[in-house]
Formats: sequence, C-alpha cells, structure tokens
Amino acid sequence: MFIAHCQTFFHTFCLLLIRIISYSWLAVEFVCSKSTSQQRAHNMSVTESNPTNSNIKTQSSEVESSLNLNIVKLESNQSIEEPKPAMPEVKQSLRRKMFKKEQKKRFNARIRRLICPKSPLKVFSELYSDVPIKLEAQMRGNFVIFIASIMIDDQLYTGDHVSKTQAKEIACEKFLRKMLSNEICQTSRACSEEVASTAENSKEVDGTGNTNSVKPKESSQDFPWLHFNSLAMHNLLSNWNLKSVSTQISAMKKFPANPEKYHPVDLLYQMSPGIKFNEAYVLNSRLHFEASCEINGVTFKSQGATKKEAKRESAIAAIKHFWSFDYHSSEKK
Repeated sequence: MFIAHCQTFFHTFCLLLIRIISYSWLAVEFVCSKSTSQQRAHNMSVTESNPTNSNIKTQSSEVESSLNLNIVKLESNQSIEEPKPAMPEVKQSLRRKMFKKEQKKRFNARIRRLICPKSPLKVFSELYSDVPIKLEAQMRGNFVIFIASIMIDDQLYTGDHVSKTQAKEIACEKFLRKMLSNEICQTSRACSEEVASTAENSKEVDGTGNTNSVKPKESSQDFPWLHFNSLAMHNLLSNWNLKSVSTQISAMKKFPANPEKYHPVDLLYQMSPGIKFNEAYVLNSRLHFEASCEINGVTFKSQGATKKEAKRESAIAAIKHFWSFDYHSSEKK
C-alpha cells in the first residue's frame, strides 16, 4: 500500500512540474514579443521625426551597392584577361627498338602458327563444312572396299580404300588438286591478258607530251592459299617420312621389366615408333578382320572379330618374335 501511495504521489508531482514549465515558457514568449513590438514602434517614430537621416542611409546603401558591382566587374575582367596555366605536355611512350634478329624470329613464329600441316580431309572440312562425304561399301574378292564420293558443282570426286578415313582422304585430295589446277590456269590466263593489255596501253600521250602509264587493276585474292600451304606441308612431311620429336623422345631404349602392364599395341609403338598397321576385311572367315604390321622386313598378320583385336594379336606376335615375351602365357599365369 505504501508503494502504491508513493507511485501516485510521484505521478501527480511530475504532472504539476510539466504544467509549471509550460506556463513559464509561454510567459517568456509573451514578454519577448511585446518588447519587439515596442522597439519597432520606437524606430518608426524616429524615422518620421528625422526624414533626412533615412534619405542619407538609403543613398549610402545605393553607393555601396554600385561600388560592389564595379569591383565585381573589374575582378571578372581581370580573370578573363589572365592567361590560363599551360597544361603539362604528355610524353608519348616510345616504342622499344627491335633488332632484325628478333623481328625475323617473331615472323617465323607467326608463320609457323599459321602454316601447320593439315591432311586433305581436314582442309576440305574447314573449307566446305556443309558438303557431305558419302560412303559406300563394295565387295572386291574377299575384301570390303569403301568408296567415298563428293559432289561439288555437278562434278563427282571419288576415292576407294580398305579404310573409311583413307577413302575420304583420297576423294578430298582429288578435289583439292582439281581446285588448285583451275586456280593456276585462271591466274596464268589473267596474267597473260594483263600483259597484252598493258603492252597495248602502256603509254598514253596527252596534249602536253607527257606519258602516263596505265596500271592494271588488282584482282581479288579469294583463293585459300593458307590452307593449301598447310596441305603442301603435310604432303612434304608424309613423303619424307619424318618422325615427330614427341615420338622420338617417348621411344624406349630398353624393353621394360614389366611389359604385362602395357597394352601390346602401345608397347609396340613405343619400341618401334612410326610403325603402321594395315587393316582388311575377310569375307569367308569366322574372324572378319585382319591386321598386319611390318618390322625390319618381317610381316606379322593376325585375325580378330574386331579391328582392335586383330591389331592386338599382330602386336603380340611381333613382340614375341623380337623381344621373346608372350602375352598369352603371362595372362594364363
């Protein structure tokens, strides 16, 4: 009960305090407003009694304003007439002097990137990606021959081989050879015509006696010479039978101690880089594919249900003959 009485007393005390503060604030505002109104009335009475002083004040204010305007105008004119500070000159970055040896090195590297060896099939696929190459299988004796055909400009180009890829390569090579021969004939004919026209109109004499030589028009170079350069590089490497650096480095000097961990075909490629397998289809046999490889004048032939199996058996026979390791005996163990 005592606590409740204390709370009510404190509440009423706070309310009274707030009212006292608000009333005192209103009284102060009233007194301030009354004093300002009295001051204004006094000023008005003074100006009415002394009109000359007010005129003098207005004139002095006008003079001050005119002086201020003149000062502003002078400052603006001075700012206009003052020369602008000169901008610092920006030095252009000087190009590093390049020696002839470095220029030649960069040029050779650029040519090497542009002219990389490409097979006829790759060149044809880059130039004519929308032209299909049709394949047909025909029986010739006991072998299956694949015939690849290309139809461009109402002309048919064909190539046949036991391998599908090789058949496509032959057909593409025939088309590219015809394309290059046509371009050479057209350029030679155009050059002969230009020589004849320049011989007739080499000199035109004008009225003053001066001679003006007539220059032939430049022909448009739309022929893909870059692709044919890559094809020529491919044919040169294939005719020279060059081996890449990677195959020479990866070739093993000694027969491995654990040959069973290697695939027979991979091991034969490592022991004899550059070896090639010839594949054929056998008709009257349970094993339809035959693969053969030749090493140092010795040919190894094997048959299998698939091409991979036939190549594997041929590689096993070659490894057994030269390195005296039999994969079949190791598999039985």
